Amino acid sequence: MEDIELNDIDNYDWDPWEDGYEETNLNDDDLYETGLEDLDRQDDELWMMDFKRNNEDDTFKKRKRETNFLYTTGSSVDLKSEYMKKLFTENYRLNPNDGPNSKDLFSRLDVVDKYWLTFDNVKVATIERNGDFRFSKDKRFEQSIKDFRTTFEKATEEHRKTLNSITEEEGGGENTDAISDDVRDEIHRENIDENIEFHDRVLQFHKDGKFTEQETRELVGITRPKGKPEERIKFLKIEREKIKQDSQTESDPSRKDIFREAIEIIEQNIDDAKLEMFERPESEEGIHRVRKKVREDTRTKFEKFKRWARENLGSIAAIAISIPGIITTVVVAGKKDVGWGCKRGRCSGKSLG
Repeated sequence: MEDIELNDIDNYDWDPWEDGYEETNLNDDDLYETGLEDLDRQDDELWMMDFKRNNEDDTFKKRKRETNFLYTTGSSVDLKSEYMKKLFTENYRLNPNDGPNSKDLFSRLDVVDKYWLTFDNVKVATIERNGDFRFSKDKRFEQSIKDFRTTFEKATEEHRKTLNSITEEEGGGENTDAISDDVRDEIHRENIDENIEFHDRVLQFHKDGKFTEQETRELVGITRPKGKPEERIKFLKIEREKIKQDSQTESDPSRKDIFREAIEIIEQNIDDAKLEMFERPESEEGIHRVRKKVREDTRTKFEKFKRWARENLGSIAAIAISIPGIITTVVVAGKKDVGWGCKRGRCSGKSLG
């Protein structure tokens, strides 16, 4: 049987995530979009300045403290997000970019008359004088508040399907985007290595006469499917069913083992495509891998912080951490003039006099 070389099968890049990211010159449409983004940014800055200006003269200190905090979030979208986090408390698990339901929710929100949250231009929540966030008690707005809650629940359900939802569960909700980025990239690199290893095994089986050329092409094809993530997932699921059927009728133990490995590779690559879209993996093994990576990434960041602290803050008398490894406090000994407090990775220094 004629040997099949790597280049005869396909021109392997081994990194489908890089497709479509080549450097190109900006055309008129790109410049137009960039101009619109600049205008949106300017409008957002004006919106934030108006919010700050409207609340500057609030005589109720606790409410003013809350509005000041909202202003420091940096953008109108982040402000609305923090507002809802205070309103829904532990039930809030959203990201404005989770998907169409989340984008729809945030597009229908506004903050008016200093501290009122509106939904479709109806006041549904407010910040009280004591700083508490609560829903409106106006009976006229009951239906609007109900619609707001329903839209929020749809966005929340959408969020449960995202990669960030796992990161929040394991990492405590801080630095979610950064940890998610790290995790998906690490898993992606590991999957590339396993695809290459499986690809080489299939070629060796072909050289040994255990696979036909067509079988080899089909099995090699699952290691680097083409197209967008959705297209790759659809292709891989079709191939998975074919291989399952072949495996059921196969009697050769070595071929049966390869088919079993092929199914595992397919499921990893489906999960990889899901992660590329920042969605939860489809398989239980994929979810387990993500959870493990999040815990490892959190611990790694904490160990890096401890090394930095020893080098920059002097002798550390005590480090208190909370599960799952998020920094809560750092007490520095040996430097009486400076004390440091850290809350979930955010540190501030103050004179101890």
